[in-house]
Amino acid sequence: MRVLKKLVPALFLFSVFALNGSAQESKKNEDIFFVVENMPEYPGGQEQIRVDIAKLVTYPESAKKNGIQGKVYVTFIVNEEGKISSSKIARGVDPALDKEALRVVNSLDKTWKPGTQRGTAVKVSYTVPINFALDGGKSSSKTKSTVAKKNGDVYMIVEEMPVYPGGDSALRKYIAENVNYPEVAKKNGIQGKVYVTFVVDVDGSSTAVKIARGVDPSLDKEALRVVSSMPTWAPGKQDGKAVKVAYTVPINFALN
Repeated sequence: MRVLKKLVPALFLFSVFALNGSAQESKKNEDIFFVVENMPEYPGGQEQIRVDIAKLVTYPESAKKNGIQGKVYVTFIVNEEGKISSSKIARGVDPALDKEALRVVNSLDKTWKPGTQRGTAVKVSYTVPINFALDGGKSSSKTKSTVAKKNGDVYMIVEEMPVYPGGDSALRKYIAENVNYPEVAKKNGIQGKVYVTFVVDVDGSSTAVKIARGVDPSLDKEALRVVSSMPTWAPGKQDGKAVKVAYTVPINFALN
């Protein structure tokens, strides 16, 4: 009988609005930003939100019985007061898993530090992936995140997650400054969010870079180029030893 291992996000996702090779202000519905000068921050940082999600997630029995698993992407708005609103499924797997992912996100009752643009607090769109996976090993405690392997030696989450030089804000800045909107896509009005997965190797290099969810060949190619050109990370560690860790990054191409 398969026993649940509950996984939590390897990376809390953000969107980068790119146009003519530089970060731009991007709005949706007039007042919702996708990327701002200072992105919203969860109390305690990304490690704490991983821990809080791990505590809250309960694998739905119906999905467990039917062997259903997968990664659910939830989008929501962090408003000017630092509260979560308008949560919805960006990419679902199964009604039961989708419902549980929404419940978990809506149960995060801590107040965020709101995102700011030009010194003013604004509404910012955020995306979080929650991975539901079944495994044959023993179930872990609900009070801590579970270490999971993929393809034998690639982890989804570890005790010490890989760190980009300068942290997440530096990673966002790197992507925003290095993305060049393909001319062919601009001319044809093609836009969308490209999800890129990669592995941070034991030496901190980015390997096995590939498209998890593409939009258009030209946008996909540019997203792969940017991720493949990233500087060396501080590798993730498990039990004090450097290990390979899988990451997912979305890059949002939008014409304004």
